[in-house]
Amino acid sequence: MWQYHREKLAEMRRALTVLSAAVFLISATGILPLIDSGSAAASTITSRSLTIGSAQTSVVTTYNFSFVPSTTAAIQGLKFQACTTALGSCTAPAGLSFSSTTWGSRTGTWSQATDFSVDLTGGNDCTASASVLCAKRTAAGNESGSSVRGVTFGTITNPNGSSCATVNCTFFVRISTYNNNTWTATSGGLVDSGTVASSTSQSLTVNATIQEQLIFCVGATTIDDVTTSNPGACSGFSGTSVSLGPLSTSSVSVSPVLSANGGDNNNGIAQISTNATNGATVSYDAIQQSGTNHQGTLRVPGASCNSGTVNSDQCVNAIGTTKATLSPGVEAFGMAIAGVNCVGTTAYTCSYAGNSYNLRKSTNYDATGSATTYDSDAGSVAGTTSGSYAWDESGSAATIASSSTVLDREALILKFAASPNIVTPAGSYTAKADFVATPTF
Repeated sequence: MWQYHREKLAEMRRALTVLSAAVFLISATGILPLIDSGSAAASTITSRSLTIGSAQTSVVTTYNFSFVPSTTAAIQGLKFQACTTALGSCTAPAGLSFSSTTWGSRTGTWSQATDFSVDLTGGNDCTASASVLCAKRTAAGNESGSSVRGVTFGTITNPNGSSCATVNCTFFVRISTYNNNTWTATSGGLVDSGTVASSTSQSLTVNATIQEQLIFCVGATTIDDVTTSNPGACSGFSGTSVSLGPLSTSSVSVSPVLSANGGDNNNGIAQISTNATNGATVSYDAIQQSGTNHQGTLRVPGASCNSGTVNSDQCVNAIGTTKATLSPGVEAFGMAIAGVNCVGTTAYTCSYAGNSYNLRKSTNYDATGSATTYDSDAGSVAGTTSGSYAWDESGSAATIASSSTVLDREALILKFAASPNIVTPAGSYTAKADFVATPTF
């Protein structure tokens, strides 16, 4: 009996061995088709990136994809699929659209010089849509080497951000390369694949305010030309008076009267800088002094003067609001602009001699009547002066210069001139003026 049971047990063991072998063969047979299907996995693209022209949501911009191929192979087909995640099932980012994409250019170093073209239909493994971009070319030669390749596309619409419920929204583009231009993935047609990331972002607004600017300086100066740099700041305007020295009927005294002739070597100067885009005006009004009649001209303060044109009182007749020349022995007082000095201007090209300056003289205060000629009258000059002068003694504002645009350190060189009559009384004569700059912003 014991022998019988031993034989049965051996038979059962042999049956189990045969069954296990059969199970292994069946399992192995089930695996073989998966290995031999002809659809080998693609390599991973290296050094891959996406540079977008703008990160603003919903804006139409450019996309530049760059990568290094992982292996030597032809690259004739490209697929770009936009997703909200890097892996797994693909959900298109809301608002992103490849539907109007245009070809831009190749960047980097390509072994094959043929450009790609956008195919808005696609085929096989690349069906073009708002979230899938297909590009192709005919270039059977291999792309070899580890150089960076790039392709740029235009007219792509960025995501609108609603996929993230925020303006700052990350999205992903899955890239596939093919060795054919039909996007056929089987039989080794899929060469490389990899994913790049980008993000939309909210724009940053930088605010600043530029205030209205006006720098206006009036004073005395020894400058008597338009080629000497004028003071760069108001602190350079220290003097407040111009002396014509002792007046003589034999000559017309015109500033700057030299100290050798009893003067102080000074002219007047009025400099203006402003960012007023509509320009500015410079005007003066004669300050009314104490006394009677002709209170705004060259006079002895407190003196009683006669109305009208009189030579025998202590008021020198103002030459008037229409410019005219002065003659020795003919009582008159006036002011003129000898020229516009803009040496030191840096905001724009400025040259008086070259007629490229902004602050223009008013007709009745233009000494020479020329836009570029400087009035050279100086010292005690015998005979009739070449320049013309005017003076409004009424106290009303009179415009002497204006611009229609901005001004940078342009200065009016102001000359004063006077001559007495033989019967003009002796005394210490003074004229005062208030200068005003009015910018229009």
